[in-house]
Amino acid sequence: MVGTNVLLDMVRLILFSWIIIESFVNLINPVVLSGMKLDSVSVDNGKDVIGNDPRNTGVVSATDYQNSLVLLRNAKQEIPFRNLDDGNFACVVVGDAPIFSDRINDYFEMPTFLVQKEEIEEIISVLNSLEQYDRVIVGMAENDISQFYKQFITEFLLDKGATVVFFGSPDDIIGWNQLDQVSTLLLAEGNADRTQDFSAQALFGAMPINGQLKESVSGIFVRGEGLMTEGNFRLKYSSAAEFGLDQERLYSRVDSVIKNAIENKAFPGCQVLMAAKGTVVFNKSYGHHTYDKRTSVIDTDLYDLASVTKISGPLPLLMQLNGDGVLDLDEPFSNYWTDWQKGWFHRSNKDTLTLREILAHQGRLIPYLNFWRETKRKGRFKRRLYRSEPEAGFTIEIDDHLFLRDNFKKKIYRAIRKSDLLEEVEYRYSGLSFLVYPEMISELTGRDYESLLYDSVFNPLGASRIIYNPLQKGFSSREIAPTEDDQFFRRNLMHGRVHDEAASVLGGVSGNAGLFANANDLAKLMQMYLNKGSYGGEQIIPKAVMNEFTKVQYPENENRRGLGFDKPLLENCMKDDEDAYPIPEASSSSFGHGGFTGTFVWVDPEYEIVYVFLSNRVYPSRSHDALYKYNVRTTIQQIFYEEIESMRGN
Repeated sequence: MVGTNVLLDMVRLILFSWIIIESFVNLINPVVLSGMKLDSVSVDNGKDVIGNDPRNTGVVSATDYQNSLVLLRNAKQEIPFRNLDDGNFACVVVGDAPIFSDRINDYFEMPTFLVQKEEIEEIISVLNSLEQYDRVIVGMAENDISQFYKQFITEFLLDKGATVVFFGSPDDIIGWNQLDQVSTLLLAEGNADRTQDFSAQALFGAMPINGQLKESVSGIFVRGEGLMTEGNFRLKYSSAAEFGLDQERLYSRVDSVIKNAIENKAFPGCQVLMAAKGTVVFNKSYGHHTYDKRTSVIDTDLYDLASVTKISGPLPLLMQLNGDGVLDLDEPFSNYWTDWQKGWFHRSNKDTLTLREILAHQGRLIPYLNFWRETKRKGRFKRRLYRSEPEAGFTIEIDDHLFLRDNFKKKIYRAIRKSDLLEEVEYRYSGLSFLVYPEMISELTGRDYESLLYDSVFNPLGASRIIYNPLQKGFSSREIAPTEDDQFFRRNLMHGRVHDEAASVLGGVSGNAGLFANANDLAKLMQMYLNKGSYGGEQIIPKAVMNEFTKVQYPENENRRGLGFDKPLLENCMKDDEDAYPIPEASSSSFGHGGFTGTFVWVDPEYEIVYVFLSNRVYPSRSHDALYKYNVRTTIQQIFYEEIESMRGN
């Protein structure tokens, strides 16, 4: 790319010449051109304004909106997007298309650049900013923009190999010289909000593209032209009403439960999401980060997942390793985690336990160990274990100005190895093994656990908002709901740092807790599980492995658990509402997990439902138990099942 200053001088010279020519032409042809500012069109906050939206071309149904999308060029087979972890994405919006960029970021969060004014400095600044990106998506809303700027922009798009979505009529393409030659061109007839929304969804394979031109575009495209693409391999977003649900009743029922919960201090705020048959039909944020109501919860905010981390962090990697033949569920776990092997001077009572027994919580492991207590004496942090600033050998960040000795991890692993085993072989929930999985996975793969998790699971999902230690990754505290004012260990408000003490002394990266997420990205992971390991056109986890891990392992021992996953109680459908878990309607094939901070996820293959509930019920103290008292999470789950059943009945 030419340097910014040189390019600006060149463009200004060309622009000056262009204006002189244009002015002379206007003396002959008295057509008034648009001037130097793009006209803006108001947007109704993502709502369809069919009939009075000036960008609407007359399409009125979901099918019409979908058919209005015509893929005219797909030279590199870029659409639908696959391999989201390959390359660097950026989105550019020329004109007025805010719904388009918002939905793009639901699939894959990326930098978004806006070209709102016909000012050369702004355009040059945006184009220069795009130098580092090799997968550029451009949404172009037709405006009364001068021919010079059109030429300048399209030449850049050709050079960049950009994916262009053109919002307007087919004839409007003619006015953009060479736009028909870009490598990827999607025509979205009109510029209604739903048109923008559906365009973004189609790009990412949530729905197929099968529209065709109704009329020829002179000298460029012929009537009936339009390339076809596949779809339905990523989450789709739709209204509950469009899906067939009674939207007013559904929202009224859920809103009522949440309102009552917040009033009774079950939590200050939450996110609730339901996807059915691969379509997100309910996704709403409620309340605030705290009870002082200073910061409202929005859909992109992060919550501490607590034990939902178990099925979101180490478990997908363990499933991949099992699918690759690296891990055998029925071999001694000590084959893979050698710290549990028995030796002359290495006492271990766990050398024969299998991974299957451990993941099904039938390995006789005790539930928990309070490692953090050993780092304090009489309420004060031990000087030999902590430093106020990071230094060699003290890099485990516990809190602001609090860094733990690195080798304390070894003490944790040793304490787990030496811990007693329960006498009876029975179902007993334990999080101990999840503390060692990250280190074990790193040893087996030769890769850092955290980077492997992002590369192998979250990045292919487009889930950049499932993350460990968000404050260290550039997230602002305003994007994160605080958890507890911890008066037990750290004597500070936990805000962006893991709530769980055991995960804390492991630097916030653990298998038992530590992940933060928003409902939208967590739903992608759960949908992948529902799809038997497939998402975005990739088989992330083998289907057979998903089937094995999500089935009950030891029903003969009255153990309901799968491998890592929680399951409904045995014979759950026969139980009353009060005795069932999670609810009587949850099918025997369903699975999920809950978290201490007030989180819950559940996947039901029979109903094809994904349910995500995120809250910070431990704010400001874990003594707040109204979440359990009012059964908030399962009451909402019950509503979703009832509304789906009602739709089926209709």
